[in-house]
Parts: sequence; structure tokens; C-alpha cells
Amino acid sequence: MQNNLQGNPKIADLLKVINERFPFAHAYAGDPVGLLIGDANASVEGVLVALDAGLGAVARAQEVGANVIVSHHPIRFAAPEHFNLSHVAYTYPQRVLSAALSAGIAVIAAHTNVDVDELARRYWGTQLNFTHVGPLPALERAFGFPFEKEVQHPTDPYGELWRISCPRSLDTLAAEVAGLTGTSVRAYGDGETTIESVVTATGSGGGRIPEALFAGADLIIAGEFGYHAALAAVESGLTLIEIGHDLSELPLLDMLFDAIHIRTSIPHDKLHIEARPRLWRSVAAGSKATIDNE
Repeated sequence: MQNNLQGNPKIADLLKVINERFPFAHAYAGDPVGLLIGDANASVEGVLVALDAGLGAVARAQEVGANVIVSHHPIRFAAPEHFNLSHVAYTYPQRVLSAALSAGIAVIAAHTNVDVDELARRYWGTQLNFTHVGPLPALERAFGFPFEKEVQHPTDPYGELWRISCPRSLDTLAAEVAGLTGTSVRAYGDGETTIESVVTATGSGGGRIPEALFAGADLIIAGEFGYHAALAAVESGLTLIEIGHDLSELPLLDMLFDAIHIRTSIPHDKLHIEARPRLWRSVAAGSKATIDNE
């Protein structure tokens, strides 16, 4: 599908295009997706696709002449009525909202509605040449564990289950993942553990642990795990590879960018994508050498 939007599209038209590819109805309940701030009737002068609609993204949008930011992570997770823009000095979300409003920049979030997309869910397993088994089976928590749901909804646990045709150790797989990301990853568990079954997920992976254990997986590969979730996983016999929340979701930005580029007539020079985030870097112990996350 190409150029659904001809001429000079409005922000409302851009929303429709994103919704066609990543339906907002598939977002988790309570996840603020869609147009968070801005005038839906305004014309699209330029688009910046970014992981986070933060102060840096607002500044970058101004620099490239974009009046719309399409971000994966929302600016805020509370309802608009809970925000008081007179208190912008105290909270980061309010400062971002104030900066965007002052610059005339609209912000669209496409968050868990992208996370649950089939291509997004399968990205890492496909890159690692695993054999796809299917979606990670969901558990009906209201009935306690284990109890697999008879009908799975798109917003159920968005991990994917894979088999490895040539089983190998946790440390070997961690090195392969690091080769894909171009920086270090964190491995939890005995490095010599033989891995045959894997769950992959972008972003936070701690919530996938009960389902992964129920499915009999050996490993979860995801963006990040909280300490206590990781402790529970390892002591339950599950290993983990932590990519970094941001790095695990960068491929999703390419998917958003491509959807906008293919389905609209917005000129290529008016579409921009955020450079790789530089929020953190790995520092080697005992030396001044760093492994830069570029």
C-alpha cells in the first residue's frame, strides 16, 4: 500500500495511517496512545520518529523543522486532567509537554499497539535465526497458576516462543546478541546452561517470567529485567539476556518510519528518525576504556 495520503496531509490523516498499520485498539488498557497533544486539524510540516518524546526530541524536531513527533514511549502515563502545566518546574513530563506546546509540536504515541505487532514481536528471534513456535501462551491469572487461556487476545503477554535447532550455551547466545546490538549485554544465570527454548520480547521482560516458566523455556531475551524479577527467574531455573530497554526497541522505530513513508505522500526529506540514543554506555572495570553504544 502506497501513498494513502496525497497532497498536504493533516495530523488526523497521519493518525489514521498509523492506526491502519498498528491499531491503537490493540494497546494495553490504560496505555496513552494516539494524539497526546496538538491540533489534529493542523497540516503535517514534518515528522520525527523517536523512541521517547523527551526534551531532546522536541529540540531535534525544531532543528529539522518537524511539527509532529511520533514516539514509541508516551510522554506521560497519567490522564491529561492529572497534569498541571503551571508546575512545569517540578516534573519532567510537564516540562516536555510545555516545551512541545510552546514550539507548536504535536506528539503522537504508538506504544504497546506496536509492541504486540507480529513483526515487532518476532524481530529478535528472526534476527537470531531461531525456529518460531508461536506466541507465548498466556495464563489466566484470575484462576491462579497454571491455567492457560483458551482464547488469546493481542494484548496478552507479547513474548514469542522459539526453539533453537542447534542448542548452545547461554554465554554463546549472549555473545551473538551482543554482536547484533553492537554493545555489551547482560546475562543472568550459569553461562554454561544449554539453551534449547527461548522467549523473546522487547522492552521490559520481567512480566514474561511466569508465562516463560509455564511454557518450559530456558531463556528470555528482552530489553530489561528488574532485579527482583531477575532473581526470581534465575532461582526458578530460567536464564535471561538483557539487551537494554532502548536498544531492544530501536527496530520498532524503523517499522513506524516505514509505515509512514510507504503509506503517505510526505516527502522523504520531511521524515526523520531519531539517531541511536546515547543515554548510557558500558564502562569496563579497572580501566578508562568504554564500550560506546553506537
